[in-house]
Amino acid sequence: MDKAAASAPDGAGLVVPLGRLGAADLAVAGGKGANLGELVRAGFAVPPGFVVTTAAYRPPDPARLGTGGPAAVREAVAGGGVPEDVAQAVRAAYRDLGGGAVAVRSSATAEDLPEAAFAGQQDTFLNVIGEPDLLDAIARCWASLWTDRAVDYRAGHGVDHARVRMAVVVQRMVASEYAGVALTSDPVTGDPYALVIDSSPGLGEAVVSGLVSPEHIVVDTRRSKVVVRTAGHHEILVRPRPGGGTEQITGTAAGAALPAPALRQLIGVARDIERHFGRPQDIEWAWADGKLYVLQARPITALPAPPAFSVRKHLAGLPRLPALSDLSDLSALPQRFQRLTSTMLSEVLPVRPYPIDISAWVAPLFGQLGNTVVEATGIALPAPSGMFTEDRGVVVRVAVPLPKPTLRLLTAPVRLVRAARRHDPAHWASDPLIGAVRRRADELRGPDTAGASWPDLMARVKEGPAIAAPLLGLRLRYFPRTLLALAGLYVTLSALRRRPLMGALLSGVDTLTADANRSLEELAAAIRADTGLSETFARRSAEELYEALHTGLRESSPGFAAGFEAFLDQYGHRDTATPLLLTPGTWRDRPDVVLGILKGLATQDPPPAGPHPADQAEQALFRHPLLRRGPEPARSAVRALLRQARWFQQIRDDTRFLAMLPLPTMRQALLEMGRRLVAAGVLDAPEDVFHLRLDELDRIGPWPPPPELATGLRELAAQRKAGRAALAGTPLVPLAPVRPSDATHGGDAGALLYGTPGSAGVAQGPVRVIHGPDDFGALRNGDVLVAPYTSPAWTPLFRRAAAVVTDTGGVASHAAIVAREYGIPAVMGTADATARLTDGQRVRVDGDRGLVLRSDGPEGSDGFGGFGGPGRP
Repeated sequence: MDKAAASAPDGAGLVVPLGRLGAADLAVAGGKGANLGELVRAGFAVPPGFVVTTAAYRPPDPARLGTGGPAAVREAVAGGGVPEDVAQAVRAAYRDLGGGAVAVRSSATAEDLPEAAFAGQQDTFLNVIGEPDLLDAIARCWASLWTDRAVDYRAGHGVDHARVRMAVVVQRMVASEYAGVALTSDPVTGDPYALVIDSSPGLGEAVVSGLVSPEHIVVDTRRSKVVVRTAGHHEILVRPRPGGGTEQITGTAAGAALPAPALRQLIGVARDIERHFGRPQDIEWAWADGKLYVLQARPITALPAPPAFSVRKHLAGLPRLPALSDLSDLSALPQRFQRLTSTMLSEVLPVRPYPIDISAWVAPLFGQLGNTVVEATGIALPAPSGMFTEDRGVVVRVAVPLPKPTLRLLTAPVRLVRAARRHDPAHWASDPLIGAVRRRADELRGPDTAGASWPDLMARVKEGPAIAAPLLGLRLRYFPRTLLALAGLYVTLSALRRRPLMGALLSGVDTLTADANRSLEELAAAIRADTGLSETFARRSAEELYEALHTGLRESSPGFAAGFEAFLDQYGHRDTATPLLLTPGTWRDRPDVVLGILKGLATQDPPPAGPHPADQAEQALFRHPLLRRGPEPARSAVRALLRQARWFQQIRDDTRFLAMLPLPTMRQALLEMGRRLVAAGVLDAPEDVFHLRLDELDRIGPWPPPPELATGLRELAAQRKAGRAALAGTPLVPLAPVRPSDATHGGDAGALLYGTPGSAGVAQGPVRVIHGPDDFGALRNGDVLVAPYTSPAWTPLFRRAAAVVTDTGGVASHAAIVAREYGIPAVMGTADATARLTDGQRVRVDGDRGLVLRSDGPEGSDGFGGFGGPGRP
């Protein structure tokens, strides 16, 4: 709410116009009032009105529940009436509204929430006329907070009666010709493309109260086409009475249909409301005098996930990925961009960001990235605020808006060519900035967090992005020459008809990630060489190994314990999920994840040695007649292109690796803040600090925080924690798969899954579904790795896998790149492989066609393309 609204004199804190409220004002306006205020601010047609805020509500003694039950509390509230200071503010606001008929609706602070709608649990009064009746309706709304059904509903959802407050929404009455509800996803099937509408003549009370069999309409929102329309019986018509209140008329409108203009407007408005809030909405609407009004909007609760068959049906009709030549159709560019970025986002944001992720890491980094990119290329990237859609501080959806060109784009080619001439990528690792980043990161993690002051802890969190951000500029300095080389190599391979070799050719690069993987292999070899240590790893889980590391293993295997600690010192900043988020933790935060990887590596024989896929691809390339028989300068030119192009992957991977150096220290500082807030009674667990934003934590000055601030932070954390839990089954990235339709895969009707080819070759073996780092130790040599996504932290698994299949991703995703490097087949973007395939199920992965098929043969490579893999001789 605006600061003015909160502090204005003469009752302004008791009554607030709807237009001065927003989604963040739940504590002031209740769920309904906050949502309506947000809709007004967003420009939707909401009947004008005001909110009698929670400050006007005088909560009764909850102890009455234990003596007289809900009825006793209800009578006490209703009997107390409306206090005179509140009544004066209400009368003034009612007159400013123009008097006349109004709708009076309850708006509790535990209502219209993502986790529980509380629909129908408190009262609404329609067509209220005159000041006395308005004040009486407000008192009855307050009392309805204590009906038997409302008390039971709160108890069933674990809501504390003592903490619930009631606001009241007062709006100008709309004498609707038609009214009803619209749900932007099918509440039964979870279909995100189905807009479900129930409509009936008169006031919407007939529909929401179940008094009628309404007209039922289902719209396919992809085409704005009505796919189901069933006439309603409209047994009862609810309409306003001239003197106030409503009346029910029987059997006067059977078969009446919602007018076409109303339906068109409703489709567009419903779509816009869902887009604004970032999640499916339950909307109450009214049609009067040729205009559509929004009376209420709340999240749909308990929405099921779309069934697999429904998702596949939708995917089958999607167009193929565009070729470069297709980009001449600029009108379709935004849709294609959205599909491509959806795939990328599904991989780099596999988990929902917390408020602290956005405010302490993503926003500072993306802000610096945007400035650097627009300076170098003339392309303005979207701000984080335009990417993340939030509902009461919880990220509900993420999408990347189309970047916008600036005038600097006209001179960008000159700057890029100049940078390509000036900065040789062969010397990037000796750039002074690399040493500076390492030194600053070492200084940051030096002091102990337990003894740091609150400002010191805040400074450590803020310093993290400042350390990582300069690496973005370093990339832009050294990328131009290697990008030109990549383009030249692509053209050369296309001309020689050897373009499928490109992924393998670029894999022959030494990176810090590869160094970490080699160190893991060395630790695994040490485990295998020690009989006692090998038995310990075979017998115990990763969690038990972590406990043993702090007890018996330090004495029985001091060399391994010291080597493991040295490994964490050097590589412990590697993320466990994604480098874009700091809350999931790093290897330093989760040593059990590393021990799980080692368990999987050590309890099996190392995969057989063989030539590197890059070497095989290079040999295949230079066996081409034009290169084999052509002049030496031609071969030298191709080798130079290849050498320059390979720097791209090293620069990209190593700068990402270095950018994560501050993450462990930042996370430790935040958890120390969380522990102190737990001790102060603000939070229930240290990890709950992730539900707060950095600026909110920065408001804490002298310790402990003052009571008012502590209460506010506690309520914010609890509200966001509940909102996040309610979104557990809601996709973070809008469904925009990029895989081709089934028909483009050669019409193989026996395929279990269809996806995008990510790495060439065909291999078969037993499925092993790996959902995250906790499952790493389960993968065995020759297994088909099936995962929702992969990140660099998953790389050690590829050495064991026969093939890779993912739910998300495309040809440029991490899984595809690493699969090509290891020479194993990969199929990306299947949408639901982790749900449809089961451990031990034998499959055949065709990385050439993007298919996963049934298999009864022996595991390993079939030798149809690709270079090597675990099954290679």
